[in-house]
Amino acid sequence: MPEGSSGLGSPALERVGRGASGAWRDRAALAGVVVFHLALALLVFDPTPNTGGDNAHYITLARALLEGRGYVDLHDPATPPHTLYPPVFPALLAAAMLLGAKPWIGLKLVIVAFSALAVGGTFLWLRRRGGTAFALGVSAIVAASPGVLDQSHWILSDPPFWAFAMLALWSLERSAGGSRGHDGRRLAVLVLAVGLAWFTRSAGLPLVGAAAVCLALEKRWRDLIVLAIVLGPLGAAWWLRSVSAPGGYVDQFWMVNPYAPELGRAGIGDLVVRVGENARSYAEAHLPWMLVGAEGALPVALALVVIAAAAIGWVRALVVRGPGIAELFAPLYLAMILLWPAAWAGERFVLPILPVVLAFAAEAAGAGIARIRPGAVRWAGVLAAAGIVAFAAPAVHAAAKFAASCRAAVRGGDRYACLSPRWADFFGLAEWAGAGLPEDAVVFSRKPRIFHFLSGRKGRIFPMTRDPAEFFVRAEEIGARYVVVDQVDALSATYVAEVVARRPTAFCFLRAQGTGSAILFGILPGAAGIADVPERLDSARFERCPADYVSSSSPRE
Repeated sequence: MPEGSSGLGSPALERVGRGASGAWRDRAALAGVVVFHLALALLVFDPTPNTGGDNAHYITLARALLEGRGYVDLHDPATPPHTLYPPVFPALLAAAMLLGAKPWIGLKLVIVAFSALAVGGTFLWLRRRGGTAFALGVSAIVAASPGVLDQSHWILSDPPFWAFAMLALWSLERSAGGSRGHDGRRLAVLVLAVGLAWFTRSAGLPLVGAAAVCLALEKRWRDLIVLAIVLGPLGAAWWLRSVSAPGGYVDQFWMVNPYAPELGRAGIGDLVVRVGENARSYAEAHLPWMLVGAEGALPVALALVVIAAAAIGWVRALVVRGPGIAELFAPLYLAMILLWPAAWAGERFVLPILPVVLAFAAEAAGAGIARIRPGAVRWAGVLAAAGIVAFAAPAVHAAAKFAASCRAAVRGGDRYACLSPRWADFFGLAEWAGAGLPEDAVVFSRKPRIFHFLSGRKGRIFPMTRDPAEFFVRAEEIGARYVVVDQVDALSATYVAEVVARRPTAFCFLRAQGTGSAILFGILPGAAGIADVPERLDSARFERCPADYVSSSSPRE
């Protein structure tokens, strides 16, 4: 088999593809797979806001840029410079908002557009790597992936990062004929794509390393110097900004569990355990869900087959093609997500690596079939792609049906109909706080970024401590007079509810939202000096908060 061949096409086909008719077919295939993905993404489009805090944080950062406040955390009482998320994605959201896109739905549609661009970039990379048939088959699986479709409508940086990563891989990929593009335009695309990916997500660092090593192995020293000159100062500036404040990704990486700081820092043994936990969760849960949107023995078996084939394909690619950017990016990125805290593992981290894994798996399968029966390669590829898409169809249909009901509810005025009652109560309480609390109110809550986005009231996540003394010290530091006890997960019950139960006379009752799963308490003056009187939270009696705990323009309830 010729160098660079995927096993799913032939040199003759590739030569035809270079002609006018072949170029037309390529454009038609590209347009077809992008439109296919776009149609599915709109079918499963869910207008419900994401319950993760990142989406609200990105929008708040965009607002800070639009207001000329700089790249700062508006939700935090101290309004510090932001040092966690690189600035490209908030800048993209700010540009979209300047053009008229509004949260949530308008900005969600921006993400749908980026997801379609990413599918197009995936096709272009795969086309250059293995030809049109190869690109169409793998891209169709990606375009119809339930996990990809689910990620296509959340206001998160992953789809833009995926799009930029695919452009970077395309710019350095060896073609099916064995050549690489070395022209200035392709170098410009490489530098721009790698830079945008890196400053969209910090997870783009493996892509930077892969591109640099790839250029060095090809002895393209001038291009490597250009990459370093452009990205080096920007990377250094962002690093200096990031290390100037605690709580960044590096600090959180070394925690055993970022949501349980009392467990301390991770050692080597903890990292080994973490890799094992992450490997298992990605193989048994996240990758099966990305591929077919289902759990159970058969989806897990499919995922394990894909992983095994991808490993074989990666080794084969190193031997047959030599180390290219995809061959270098894959292990670096996978090592990063396997070492990442297990509490953060999820489908969104699979998004940029899914096309690469599928490409390696398809190459290995194609090469194996070609050894047995060369003429069956193309038909086997068509059947495999069609089979996986068909396997995923029930999940896509279910998602489309659910999304349609959510869209109908939103049109009817119930924005939170598709949230669980616990989350709906939290969102509703935050909305009430926009009119119900004084403008200078500072609130401890589980999701301070969402709370600020909906209410305009600043705050931080509640202290993860069961010690009332430490809780009140932290409250005094930022001037917090309010705390939300919720049931969206176990954190509030683990920490805040225990503090309230141990010192109930230090709090006053302000509001219970909806079903009562989100309760807003006031922190009374002198709370730090009040003695503990432990009670059960469900039996404790609380005084109503004084009048100055609510906005003067809000009716007292």
